[in-house]
Amino acid sequence: MKVSALQKYILTRTVQYIATVFSGVTLTFLIMKAMPVNALESMLQNILRMGQVMDPDSLIILRKTFYEIFGIGESPIETYFKFLQRVFTFNFGPSIISYPTPAGDLVFMRLPWTIGLLSVSTLTSWTIGNISGALAGFFSNRRFSRVLESVAITLYPIPYYIMALILVTVFAYAIRLFPQGGGLSILSEQITLEVVINVIWHSILPALSLILPGALGWAFLSSRTLSLQTTVEDYVNFAELRGVPNKQILKKYVLRNIMPPQITNLALALGGIFGGALLTEIVFAYPGVGTIVYSAVFAGDINTLMAVVFLSILGVSTAVYLLDLLYPLLDPRIRHR
Repeated sequence: MKVSALQKYILTRTVQYIATVFSGVTLTFLIMKAMPVNALESMLQNILRMGQVMDPDSLIILRKTFYEIFGIGESPIETYFKFLQRVFTFNFGPSIISYPTPAGDLVFMRLPWTIGLLSVSTLTSWTIGNISGALAGFFSNRRFSRVLESVAITLYPIPYYIMALILVTVFAYAIRLFPQGGGLSILSEQITLEVVINVIWHSILPALSLILPGALGWAFLSSRTLSLQTTVEDYVNFAELRGVPNKQILKKYVLRNIMPPQITNLALALGGIFGGALLTEIVFAYPGVGTIVYSAVFAGDINTLMAVVFLSILGVSTAVYLLDLLYPLLDPRIRHR
């Protein structure tokens, strides 16, 4: 049976996707395997020093879980396959920072907050940045283009966590227009309109701290640069000589040609949201994945960190895989080979 170019392309990309995930998981395993035994015992002592109260049986179970995850006293092959079983069943053992809650359950409880914040802010900043950048590049001689460029050059060097500190200082402490932190200030067992509005109210400042430097920073500057390069191409000049309206040139000739690299950036950004926006979530005390990553690092909670790392590996690899499959549809110059 003859295999078509499309089938071969999908099969090749699928094999590469699986190999990428396994490579990331294997590298994580090697790093964990390199940890000395006394480091594991130190983590157990940290739990007790943090005030965690455990009966002897619970301590034995936790020690056994650590030793199974890190493969102490077993052959490397046996340890590796047990590690794979734990990873792909998302069974990383109990979380130290929220003992005895399983690390996977803790991450999944915080994941909706991070996905909601980062997906909206990433899509918003990408859309605003690319549209404004394309317009500024196409109409480079207009006044608004120079104004936007000046704003972008000013905002681009500012790290997003500095922007977060500025926003929380001005709008939460000085003006008191938004809450100082948290994700929700209403206790309710049901999702009501009031609860939704309260969640949005708490997420506005964290989202703005990501959108402002993103939309009027890298997204704008990269889109404007690509647009400037595209407007001097022969096919754009020919369209102008034919009298094609600027609106059609911008839509069909400029935007369509600058989108592929920008879509790549979008896919990678969306794939990386599972790791959370660490510093933004810390500044605003936002109950996302970044907050528990911060707590897990200081507590030596390897179980929770591994759960977040695996989600990040899976998210980025899946984003790249889907992008490879969609690229021929997005860019007519690319063919399945």
